[in-house]
Amino acid sequence: MTLSEPSTPSASDAPSSSSEQTSPAAAPAGDVLRAWLRLANLQFSPRLTSALLTHFQHDPLALFAASDRELEEVSGFLARHLVRLRDTTLDVSDRQWTWFERHGVQLVTRAQPEYPDLLREIPDPPPFFFYRGTLTKADEMSVGIVGSRHATPYGRAVSERMARELAGQGVTIVSGGAVGIDTAAHRGALEGGGRTLAVLGCGLDVDYPRDNRLLFEKVIGSGAVISEYPLGAQPEAWRFPMRNRLISGLSLGSLVVEAPRQSGALITARYAAEQGRTVMVVPGNIDRPTSQGSNDLLKDGGIPITETEDILRALGLVAVPARPAVQYALPLDDASAAPTPSARTTASPQTASAPNADVLLRSLTETQRMLFSCLSQTPRHLDALAQAANLTVIQAGVEMTLLELTGLIRRLPGNTYIRAL
Repeated sequence: MTLSEPSTPSASDAPSSSSEQTSPAAAPAGDVLRAWLRLANLQFSPRLTSALLTHFQHDPLALFAASDRELEEVSGFLARHLVRLRDTTLDVSDRQWTWFERHGVQLVTRAQPEYPDLLREIPDPPPFFFYRGTLTKADEMSVGIVGSRHATPYGRAVSERMARELAGQGVTIVSGGAVGIDTAAHRGALEGGGRTLAVLGCGLDVDYPRDNRLLFEKVIGSGAVISEYPLGAQPEAWRFPMRNRLISGLSLGSLVVEAPRQSGALITARYAAEQGRTVMVVPGNIDRPTSQGSNDLLKDGGIPITETEDILRALGLVAVPARPAVQYALPLDDASAAPTPSARTTASPQTASAPNADVLLRSLTETQRMLFSCLSQTPRHLDALAQAANLTVIQAGVEMTLLELTGLIRRLPGNTYIRAL
């Protein structure tokens, strides 16, 4: 995979330059690490924290040892900040320290080479953040996928499919770990055997959203769960807009799938535009409120996306062959025969999906082709499919099961089906 050159903090906090260069440093440990964790507990804005670290040469121990007069020399550092910095109730708690060590939490600062280069480029990067899992250079080829928490089955299916296909091409999927579109994006990346990053709007130890607890453990095994907030930070509403700048900041471009006009996904898109990143949009149903915001983005110049290769073209990514996978060739004329595996290598999104789909479609029976033709990305119930094909529900169910095994269709909750290719 090659790529072309990638073409609401507090008003009282001092601005900082994103072009600031820092020298590589070893991972913090011992008292230094405790000082970093204590600095996180202060929850100063990224700009003020960066200003403090710059003034004290990126040494948090020196920062906390400084006199009041030395601290007052930092631009934007006010009396209320001094009170908070001296507040001993914000020291690292035993619970924080134990959880940090027991769960393998990592801290990376802008002085370390592990800090993502894409994130260094944004106007307001976090001076440090926490993560569980792994960060790699491969994550620089990344796409953010965001959208409504109240997504329709169509939106979830599109998000999952595009994430799966991108992940299969070696693209890291970045999202926010929320229910709806975010969850579908992370799941799709995992299904595609790729990497995914979940950027949280709370501390890494906070179980939010609770339904995604197991999903996050899988993400940790194939990417990372990330937060700039300290352990114990609750998912308060103000944190999520700030979190969204990291989703766009960690991505070459952001894809918006189904966003109403008040969606946080639109904030991510705005950050992406401000950061000089590509904004892409899946066109939505004009009659659904869940698509009004994303369709507005199209009017404002967002790049319309209807297939995965549109994303790769928009970002200037060129795909190379992925690792071999196994696809089962089903002898559909003989339903009793067992599927036999055959080696398959995905070349690129331009050539991988279409030829395989054509071959599979030619192997279908007339009844199966009729059922397939009745499907789209809008879920359709088995009863309606049976009626359209003049079959009993039981007969239609058998045929749909065979179709599902080919990978051409997907079954969704409620006995509904959509096209998968």
